[in-house]
Amino acid sequence: MKRLKWLVSAGLLCSSFLLQAGSLHVDKAIELLAVDGKVLKSLNTTPRDLKSGDHQLVFRYKSRLRDSSGEVEFKTLPYLMTFSTLASDEVQILAPDLFTKSQAELYFENRNMWRVQFNKGAIKTIKYQPLSEEDVPKEAIQSLLDQYNQAQENEFVQSKMEDPTKNELLKSIQLLYLQGNEDQRQQIKEWVMKQ
Repeated sequence: MKRLKWLVSAGLLCSSFLLQAGSLHVDKAIELLAVDGKVLKSLNTTPRDLKSGDHQLVFRYKSRLRDSSGEVEFKTLPYLMTFSTLASDEVQILAPDLFTKSQAELYFENRNMWRVQFNKGAIKTIKYQPLSEEDVPKEAIQSLLDQYNQAQENEFVQSKMEDPTKNELLKSIQLLYLQGNEDQRQQIKEWVMKQ
């Protein structure tokens, strides 16, 4: 009986070490948009669990900074970065200490390295690249990320690309249905059934 208890305890202890996951944290001025090819539904919900292996982040710097006319919101393009972790790594995406809009513009002008802290100790610089050349809304990030990942043929591809014209047509039909009265809805249903 004692031997059985000892084996069960040892098994649980070993499995807890194997199941241990690292975590991802971001500074307040970092807007985390996507992790491992998936856009986040809510922003900056950290810590997020990270398993051992390669990871892909989409993020941007976003903060209120001083300008000659008062305080303004400054945000960068969405940036894409990849890095590898071990199972127990604690990863912190660090934000630069910036106070004015002109300082931020100068800082991000020709930069392609971001500071990342591992296990509350070593700070490494990791290359990043803009996901797009223009500011895009959060809703557009997933399609840009899918296009990028398919072009790179990497493990972060989430889904097969849909024909955007079909998707827009479906959204238009749904919108017409939702805005229609009962008679119009019935006509739309009948039309769809005939197709």
